[in-house]
Amino acid sequence: MADYLTLLKDWGLSEKEATVYLALLQLGPATVNQVAERADLIRTTTYDILKTLRERGLVGSLVRNKILHFTAEDPQKLISSLDEKKQRIQEVLGNLRKLQTAIPEGPVVELLEGKEGIKSVFNDLLKVRKPIVAFGDVSTLFTLLPFAAQHQVQKRAELGISLKLLTERTPDTLRIIKANDKKALRETRFIPRMKDVPIAQYVYGDNVALLMTDINNPLGLIIRHPTFAKEQRILFDLLWEKANK
Repeated sequence: MADYLTLLKDWGLSEKEATVYLALLQLGPATVNQVAERADLIRTTTYDILKTLRERGLVGSLVRNKILHFTAEDPQKLISSLDEKKQRIQEVLGNLRKLQTAIPEGPVVELLEGKEGIKSVFNDLLKVRKPIVAFGDVSTLFTLLPFAAQHQVQKRAELGISLKLLTERTPDTLRIIKANDKKALRETRFIPRMKDVPIAQYVYGDNVALLMTDINNPLGLIIRHPTFAKEQRILFDLLWEKANK
């Protein structure tokens, strides 16, 4: 019975309406008192619900021996009612679309806090199957989130997504990053003073992700805007040409 109640509630009936309808299905033609007893509701509430269900076409009525009886309509009515609603919606759909406010063309910005926010950015980088360019303090990510950072690199390589990286030449970047470029489907070049700025930036598709790599306050920011992403890629290309291999 609980499953039937859930289905009828999903269709749009309240719990009491569903209970009364199910009681009437089981009883067949029945008086208000009989339905109230089966549904375990007071008579006045049951009568009001029966009137509502009758208005919705789910309950009928007849008189037997001068006494009003109610009957449950065929459950097929539920499907027919949905079809009618669908038809009515389709008829006005065009007008509804005209009322819809256009989505602004400005950037969409998503703020993702903490280590879980950084992980969310890692996952987002893999959704756009296009080459990625990045620059900044990337090596700190392997200290901040060693497993997640390494997993993201492996998954990216498996998906065939290449990455160009600009970072500072340090013992850590040589050992953790440059030494593993080939298997990571990555090309790394070096520019000075990157480690002084606790930020790693990724440009992928129409998106730019900024990761604050401060161990005490990690933060992810995704900016979704094609023009901004294009400009950041141009900036990257200028730096790339001047970087050391």
